Amino acid sequence: MPANYAANEGVLRSEGVRPRLIPCLLLKHGLIMRSQLFKVHQAIGNPMSTVERFSDWNVDELVVLDISRDEDFHDLRRDDLQQNYMGKSALDVLRAITEVCFMPLTFGGRIRTLDDISVRLAAGADKVTLNTAALQNPDFITQASRRFGSQCIVVSIDVRRQAKEYEVWGDGGRMRTGRKPEEWAREVERLGAGEILLNSIDRDGSGLGYDVELIGAVSAAVSIPVVALGGVGRYEHFPAAIQQGHASAMAAANIFHFFELSYSHAKQACLDVGLPLRPIGLGSRFLPREPVYNQTREDARIQSRLRCAEVSDYSGTHSAAQAKKQEVRWCSKCVYPGISAAPMEFDEQGICSGCRMAEVKQHIPETEWTRRWEVLKEMAERYRCRDGSRYDCVIAVSGGKDSYFQTHIIKNELKLNPLLVTYNGNNWTEVGWRNMLHMKEAFDVDHLLVSPSVNVLKKLNRLGFIVMGDMNWHAHIGIMTTPMRVGVQYGVPLVFYGEHGYLDLCGQFSMDDFPEVAYRNRLEHYGRGYEWTYFVGREGLTEQDFMPWKYPTDQQIFDLGLRGIFLGNYVRWEANEHIKLVVDRYGFEVSNEPFDRTYRTMSNLDDMHENGAHDYLKYIKFGYGRCTDHACKDIRAGLLSRDQAIELVNRYDPVKPKDLQRWLQYVGMTEDEFDRIADTFRDPRVWTMENGRWRRQELQKG
Repeated sequence: MPANYAANEGVLRSEGVRPRLIPCLLLKHGLIMRSQLFKVHQAIGNPMSTVERFSDWNVDELVVLDISRDEDFHDLRRDDLQQNYMGKSALDVLRAITEVCFMPLTFGGRIRTLDDISVRLAAGADKVTLNTAALQNPDFITQASRRFGSQCIVVSIDVRRQAKEYEVWGDGGRMRTGRKPEEWAREVERLGAGEILLNSIDRDGSGLGYDVELIGAVSAAVSIPVVALGGVGRYEHFPAAIQQGHASAMAAANIFHFFELSYSHAKQACLDVGLPLRPIGLGSRFLPREPVYNQTREDARIQSRLRCAEVSDYSGTHSAAQAKKQEVRWCSKCVYPGISAAPMEFDEQGICSGCRMAEVKQHIPETEWTRRWEVLKEMAERYRCRDGSRYDCVIAVSGGKDSYFQTHIIKNELKLNPLLVTYNGNNWTEVGWRNMLHMKEAFDVDHLLVSPSVNVLKKLNRLGFIVMGDMNWHAHIGIMTTPMRVGVQYGVPLVFYGEHGYLDLCGQFSMDDFPEVAYRNRLEHYGRGYEWTYFVGREGLTEQDFMPWKYPTDQQIFDLGLRGIFLGNYVRWEANEHIKLVVDRYGFEVSNEPFDRTYRTMSNLDDMHENGAHDYLKYIKFGYGRCTDHACKDIRAGLLSRDQAIELVNRYDPVKPKDLQRWLQYVGMTEDEFDRIADTFRDPRVWTMENGRWRRQELQKG
């Protein structure tokens, strides 16, 4: 057992050193990854927004591990993202991270020489971790500790259990060493390491809890601090690393991506059992949660885009026209391209993470869905209001088929009394408006419609298009904000959404993760890094104009215990099956008029531009659109062959939609002006100009 800690529930010894709670971020090709068994990697998003969130939470310490195998980095230099980094190396990412990191930072991965350590420390790391290089040349530990001090040299030990024996593995779990973890731990301490990061390969991403037997064996073998990693799936798992394994610190990776205020809740679980951690702190004094933008720089970016849009001959000025055309890669099972709007990974068979997670979902046995239903029922009972003083829950609804299905489950199956909340973005189709208004009568519930000023909406449509190529920024942020705001205002801690879109489309998470609504996802993925603060002062907009888009404070979320639950984690979700139920039982109307850009007639009826002009902009940027989204879902559901899907996407994705004319009149813009500005967002990895026309590579059958 480490000298700093007593055996009885982690009570402090006289030295007064506190246990630490440490998030660990896995960095692959410039993106943060969810990892499982060191084999399955799913892209979470960019590292800067995650580190910013940890700064908001006053995290004790942070570990970032680069698990890339090569320098083939994702290119985050997209024109529609506010937060990105320049460059294509781990060092470039490290420099970007340190600008928003206000906690001690340990950085590891691809370290082979003393110079590698030196440049990482110079780039802002406080400590570095060694793994494979230390196994291949143990003297490297001594050299590093003598030059830089043992306090900044951490040795990472990855362990796999086979039968009853533990063995150290190197090279990201690919290289057997024949070493026992206790023996290797004693040796690295003797060689000068100041700390050990101990990871269980078998528990990685499992959510089963720490391997306390392994942690206890290694902790008993050394006197330097041991940081336990691997297996945490619930907040209650953390204390075991200290209480049973006698580690000096508790670390985890995946769980901190899934839930709002996850670090604070994890720390509370540790404090509740008597672990003397630092107190919970919400709100960094160094970094506000809502970004503060450099107004001068952003004004210059906007003006630069508008000047580019005025140029008639793109062949010599536009980056897409100048760039060398790259070969587009598609998933070998569905029809998603490698350069997509959602974070996506491809495995060794060329299959995307979205397809892989769909396979996992399809193989969930009925017994597991039954178990999840029981978990949902227990949750409903826990949050049910017993005295009639408030609603039981809030349901975020648009009036679409998914909204009807959600309300059916929550009101008529779980027997909760919900408040329906709708963000009114003023872009309804006629049938969508009727469906939304009909919900109150169909389910006999109260329904709150949040309707921002139409004048403000017009300005945000126009600004969103010019700034990020997305006129529907206001809707994406509004949908993820207003139900949560209403939950706080009415004192209702449980808010329901439908499916987790990024899990469904691109496999961002596992079905076993049960991700919930979180501010980071809202800002990074739904808002592309643009918060309401970005638009204050533009076109005369004031802070008061943005009340519908102001997310609850962290303190409000923590005090209420506010949770945004995705129903699709608990109920089998197949839209093609749900539509019959909601039509037959509740009178839901499908569209009589086909969409211009997709073959489905039941989706996005609440916003005419989602399947139209907004989606056309996705095609302009990345070369694919909503038809691709729908076709991929239907391939995974067994409703389309890949060749059928290819025919559909090549027919529908390039179509310029007729609803664009409504939008142009709505915001006061000409079609020529729209086309010119839209062209400035074309991704040079997808588009080239040939003889004055934009060209992209099409997916071919066979």
